[in-house]
Amino acid sequence: MYSQTRLDPNQISLDHYLPWSFVAHDRLWNLIPTLPSVNSAKSNNLPSPAYFDKFVGLQHLGLTVSHQNYPKSQWLKYTESFIAELKVSQGEDLLNLEILTHAYERTVNPLIGLASLQGFSQGWVYNIST
Repeated sequence: MYSQTRLDPNQISLDHYLPWSFVAHDRLWNLIPTLPSVNSAKSNNLPSPAYFDKFVGLQHLGLTVSHQNYPKSQWLKYTESFIAELKVSQGEDLLNLEILTHAYERTVNPLIGLASLQGFSQGWVYNIST
């Protein structure tokens, strides 16, 4: 989503949308696949708001695909952190892009403000020359 480059399954790095050094967890709702070079370039920076809709869209896609392919019990386990931390109801709310977007806005925006107050740089944009 940062580089607009198709990912090679053998060359993927997981980026913490909100930096790990701020959230200190590896919960799926905050992870996004990217190129290793992009992940290194982003480092501990907070992404530009321009990436937010793409981030939520990719999360929604992952939730939708997993819902279609996992047995119900496995999908419910997979989505526990989404439900608990994004404060959405189980099931259909996670599959509704509008509800999911609002849940991410309510959760991520205050965290970005707090991280900024703690010194994390805001507005990071991937520069292909980095």
